[in-house]
Amino acid sequence: TDEFCSSFLPLSKPTNENDWLANYNEHGQTYEKFLKECPFVHSKFFNAKPFDEKTIYLTIFGKIDENIFDIESLVDYTKIFFGVSVKLISLFSNVEWDDKKRVWSCTMDKNKNSINLHTRYNKSTHHSQICVTSILKLLKRVVPKDARCLVALTMYDLYLDDSDLFIAGLAEGNSHIAAFSFFRYDPCLTFNDSDWFYFKKKSVEETIRREQLRLRSCRLLTHEINHLFGIGHCIYWSCLMNGSGHLEEDFSQPMFLCPVDLRKLVTLTKFNIKKRYEELLEFFTKHNHLDEVKMLEIKLNILKKLDDNNRKRSIVDDDEKIIVKRLRRK
Repeated sequence: TDEFCSSFLPLSKPTNENDWLANYNEHGQTYEKFLKECPFVHSKFFNAKPFDEKTIYLTIFGKIDENIFDIESLVDYTKIFFGVSVKLISLFSNVEWDDKKRVWSCTMDKNKNSINLHTRYNKSTHHSQICVTSILKLLKRVVPKDARCLVALTMYDLYLDDSDLFIAGLAEGNSHIAAFSFFRYDPCLTFNDSDWFYFKKKSVEETIRREQLRLRSCRLLTHEINHLFGIGHCIYWSCLMNGSGHLEEDFSQPMFLCPVDLRKLVTLTKFNIKKRYEELLEFFTKHNHLDEVKMLEIKLNILKKLDDNNRKRSIVDDDEKIIVKRLRRK
């Protein structure tokens, strides 16, 4: 309805020369275009197994500080957001830095041989990055048969091309795999716009650091999984599926899908919108993310009002039918 749509903010115009829409001429993806493009909708294999009967698999690549990185909440949020099964599995072990060879390596849990990963290293700062395609190649070998997608999550810095400052991650939709880094989403770190190897650390209270990293990681992961599901960038509202030209723009974007993209996801997963919002509200209330709580309460109040109006309309319609039947008998 118009009232529900009005609870979403319009898309802001670029305010920085590096902003997403200042650099890209996006045409957007309408709902009709999504239906034509999404392989899960028009593919002859789509009905072979219902969308929500497959699983989103997440795996951790390397070490994480569980005091800071809340992986359990990330898994819970992903389950609620998509309304499908989400499982955390172990695939990698011994992700280690070799200081002599200046290279990262790892072993797969099913294969104990050490595997070297494409790496770049800066001598002056001792900072290193792993090439994201090295991780994707390993993921391709181990995609579970019932996987809707398999996503590797890491706190190590990633890159794709030598010209990159960094890359937050990369997905291969046809292979149903992706790898994402939360290294640059840590509120303790500030970065240089010209050198990939330069960053500074600052002091951030641990609770705030954990809260911000939780929001940022939930936002990044759900945005990218939506891409794996065939949902493109949004140009219609301020939306989770807006693109970003830099980290500050990324951090400022909303956690929720606009009406256009919400409709796309409902088409795939068939979840109940009101029930999903209620579960999201419970999640954000539990973790004290008050801005998100406020937004969800507004949307739920509108949906409740719509339910009440529909119920009243249904009662009136039923009464009218009874009256018509009685008149006919006379």
